[in-house]
Amino acid sequence: MSKLEVFPVTPFETYLEMTQYGTEVHFEYDKYELLSGTLEDGKMYFLIDYNTGLTYEVEENIAHTLLQLNELGKGDHLVQEIRPRLRPSTSLSRI
Repeated sequence: MSKLEVFPVTPFETYLEMTQYGTEVHFEYDKYELLSGTLEDGKMYFLIDYNTGLTYEVEENIAHTLLQLNELGKGDHLVQEIRPRLRPSTSLSRI
């Protein structure tokens, strides 16, 4: 079994900066939202995980796979493709 590439966490400020020329929402499913931002030289894709509030950068080829699964109505497969790529949320230390 090959190891899936983990989505890198992107600070929300970076997301805002990278989408200043426009944003397109591609889908919202099961507390996940895939968006793209228009840059001067192309697009960048981002996934917002509303379970944790984290924003992730998504490579274009993976974004296209997620879009295909969504268009085909394969929500369970979509979530199975997303979840293993997310970093587990960090817990707060007890003081």
